[in-house]
Amino acid sequence: MWKGARAGTVVMVTALIPIVLGCSKEADPDRAPGSQETDSPTIYTVNYPLRYFAERMAPAGVRVVFPVSEGMDPAFWKPSAGAVRAYQAASLILLNGAGYARWTRYSTLPQARMVVTADGCRDGYLRTEQSVRHQHGPEGAHAHAELAFTTWLDLRLAACQASRIRDALIERVPNAKDSISAGFESLERDLLDLDERLQIVGNALGDQPLLGSHPVYPYLANAYGLSIQSLHLEPDQELSDDDWKTIDAILKQDRAKWMLWEAPPLEATEAGLLERGVTPIVFDPAGQTPSKGDFLSVMQANADRLECAAGVKLCP
Repeated sequence: MWKGARAGTVVMVTALIPIVLGCSKEADPDRAPGSQETDSPTIYTVNYPLRYFAERMAPAGVRVVFPVSEGMDPAFWKPSAGAVRAYQAASLILLNGAGYARWTRYSTLPQARMVVTADGCRDGYLRTEQSVRHQHGPEGAHAHAELAFTTWLDLRLAACQASRIRDALIERVPNAKDSISAGFESLERDLLDLDERLQIVGNALGDQPLLGSHPVYPYLANAYGLSIQSLHLEPDQELSDDDWKTIDAILKQDRAKWMLWEAPPLEATEAGLLERGVTPIVFDPAGQTPSKGDFLSVMQANADRLECAAGVKLCP
């Protein structure tokens, strides 16, 4: 009943390169396949957006599993042997593309059951602006190098990724085609509504420069015409003197009024930015399961904050 699928791809704000196969995420079940414990088809995903998209479309009886523990970055997660076995035993494995989840490059996963969801959604992947090795969270030191991988921050690209999931589900559960298609249509409307809101924000901001605390916003910038210069700063860590010197040097070149953060920065960081005329704005990429709400509500809140900054709507 469950057969094969494909693989896919996606690019930086300034440079396009040829499509490359990529993957994502992490999981942590130390025993092998949960899918062996039930006759229900099981989908494993490498990040939360793919899980959310799949859940919006999956027919009754299909389990969707995103096994990366809270507090871990799925993009740099290193699965245990048991977690890898669980992926291998899944009925369908949803990868992101654009080099996401590097562990998938070195693990043997069944090609016939893998779908790289960004496949064919654009001509090439975006590159990150720079490669700096740093550390945050239990994943240890890593570098944001080469390809940018938060593809879903371009909401039209996210809708394309969702369409790949729809096709894979219909191929495997053809009797549920109508319900899967209806779920996709509802999800697509939600994603394109967000896309329209962000297009308006982009038009309102024009070429006004922004800072990004982390190099996770290339697709957001590319899709909505935003001028974002990325740093490598963590919201839960104090900024060093060198960090502040870097920010000051950037501000001398580009008078940015806002800085995007994945989560609220420390009070001292916020105070230092406000002294420099820079307002922090939380734009959560939503790669990990949120503590409250879901992908859609997180992205709607992101859009709300950008609309307030751009003056698209009046905010308190």
